[in-house]
Amino acid sequence: MNEPDARAEMLAFMREKEARPAHVQQVARLALQLFDQLAVLHGLGGRERLLLEAAAHLHDIGHRTSPPGSGHHHEAARMIREHPWKHFSGPEVEVIAQVARYHRKAMPEMSHEEFKKLNDWDRRVVLRLAAMLRLADAFDRSHAQHIERVMVELPVNRIVLRLESPGPVLREVLAAHLKGDLARLVFQRDLAFMFGDEEMKPSQ
Repeated sequence: MNEPDARAEMLAFMREKEARPAHVQQVARLALQLFDQLAVLHGLGGRERLLLEAAAHLHDIGHRTSPPGSGHHHEAARMIREHPWKHFSGPEVEVIAQVARYHRKAMPEMSHEEFKKLNDWDRRVVLRLAAMLRLADAFDRSHAQHIERVMVELPVNRIVLRLESPGPVLREVLAAHLKGDLARLVFQRDLAFMFGDEEMKPSQ
């Protein structure tokens, strides 16, 4: 995979299909911040980083065409699979599609036929990338790009996520408490969300 060509191809597809590019660009930026700072936990490399970047940019492309009741996450996965990619391999496209599919709603399970068909390594990759994408998407829940940066700290048995923002982040934190389900499962750690010196909890 030639990374510059693959990225250019992915971004061109996003610009063609995405109605709200500012949101997905923000999600991609935050997802990569999480990827880089959680490297000691996920153990993935540059190939997987690009697959996360692609899934983040493409996770919402199904909004325009998703049939009633199907969910845009399923439609995004279908569109990713059916696109005539030149610079991503078939297995890479399948990982991108599944990470995008799992950015919301159900977590990956062996009862899901497409997830079950993956080899062991790609299932591991999908779990870890989807965990980060779910958090990054929650961090732009308002679609207003409030959060400028996420700083990660890794005390024992916890992942502390410090949110840097000039404005309120309560809506994003509430979403992240819910969509942090997969990260808690995959990394076997509790999540804590900090804004300034205050830990923000669901009851707030």
